[in-house]
Amino acid sequence: MAEAASPSRFQEFQEILCCPRTKGALSLITVAELLERLPRDERPRVPDGTTAAFVSGSSLTAYPIIGRIVDFLDQDSLRLSNDANENLGKDAHRTSILQSVKRWYDEFGWQSNERGVYNDTATFSQVASTAHGFYELSSHLSLLDRLAGGKYILDAASGPIAHPENLAYSWLYKYHVCVDISLKALQEADTKLGSRGFYCMVDICHLPFRDAVFDGAVSGYTIQHIEASRQSTAVAELYRVLRPGAHLCVISSVNSTRTHRVLMRIMSGIRRALRLLRADASRRREQTHFGNSSPAPPHELYFYGRDLAWWRDRASELTASYSVEALRLFSKEEFEFFFNDSRRAAIAARKLETLFPRITARICTYILLDLHKPITIGCGFRKTPE
Repeated sequence: MAEAASPSRFQEFQEILCCPRTKGALSLITVAELLERLPRDERPRVPDGTTAAFVSGSSLTAYPIIGRIVDFLDQDSLRLSNDANENLGKDAHRTSILQSVKRWYDEFGWQSNERGVYNDTATFSQVASTAHGFYELSSHLSLLDRLAGGKYILDAASGPIAHPENLAYSWLYKYHVCVDISLKALQEADTKLGSRGFYCMVDICHLPFRDAVFDGAVSGYTIQHIEASRQSTAVAELYRVLRPGAHLCVISSVNSTRTHRVLMRIMSGIRRALRLLRADASRRREQTHFGNSSPAPPHELYFYGRDLAWWRDRASELTASYSVEALRLFSKEEFEFFFNDSRRAAIAARKLETLFPRITARICTYILLDLHKPITIGCGFRKTPE
C-alpha cells in the first residue's frame, strides 16, 4: 500500500486539478469529512487506505486519495448524493475495454517475473545489454531535446517507470506527474520518484487537469490500447492540458505499410543468401527464453493500431506545428531476426532515422508524433518554431 502523504502536498497540486467530467474546481477534504458527506450505501465503497479525497461540487462526486495516489477513475468515484454520478461508467463497451486493459496490467504486465523484470518489459521491450536494447534506448532518448523543462511534465500511462529514460524525461522539471489506470504501476512509480512525483489513476480520455498546465507531455505506447472510437479524444485531451510553447510527444506503433512489407521481404532474401539462418535461429531461441520466463497473461491485451495518415489527420486537427517522424524502423523481432546482436546495425538504423525522420516514417514500425502548441501573440498571431 502506498505511504500516506501530508494534506499540504495535495494542496500544492490542487492548482492544476479539476473534475475530469465537468472540468470544475475541486476541494480537498479529510477522510472523516468524506464519510460524513457520503450516503450510507456509498461508505462501504471507500477503498482501504483512503486518507483524504478531492470533491467536485459541480458533479457531486468524490475522488478518493489512497496513500499518495489520487483515484480519478469513474468506476471508483463516490457519490455525494443519491442523484449524483448516475451516468458515470454506464457505457458498458467502453468500460469493458478499459477494465480489460487495467486487469492485464494489474495482474500481469506490471508484475515482476522470476528475473525481477516486469512482464510487460519482458514481452514487448528490452532490458538486456544487447544491440536492440541500445537501439530502443537511444530512440527514446531522442525525445529529450523537445522537453525543455518547467514545473510539471505529464507522463501519460507512465506505468511503473520501467526504463531509465523515463526518469530522464523529467530531469528539467520540478514534478513528474504520472497517470495510469493501474494502481500497481503507480505504487511502483512512487518508489522511484518519491516526492518528485504526483500520481493519479486516470482515464486519459477524461484528464483531471485544467487547460494548459503542463510544460511538457509524453505518452509512450498508450493510444493503441485505448478503444478505437476514443483514440482521437485521448490525443485531444493530452494536447488540451499542454501549455503554449510546450511539446507533446506521442510514441505509438503504426500499421505496417506495403513499403515496409516489401523491405522486410528484400531483407529476408538477403539474409537467406548470406546463409545466416541457422545461427540466427539459435540466437533467437536463446533470446526469446528471457521473455518466456513470464507467466501467461490473463487474456489478450486490447490493441487497435492506426496508419500514418490517421496520425497526420489527428495532428493537423489540433495544430499546424507538428511532425510525424520515425522512432524505430524495426520491431524487436525484426531487428533480432535480421541483425542478431549487431551494434553496428543499431547505430546505422538510428543514424538513418535521425537524418531522414519524415521519410523513414513511411516505412517504420514505431512513430514519434511531436505536437507543438503555438504561443499566441497579440491579436491572433501565432509563434511557431522555425
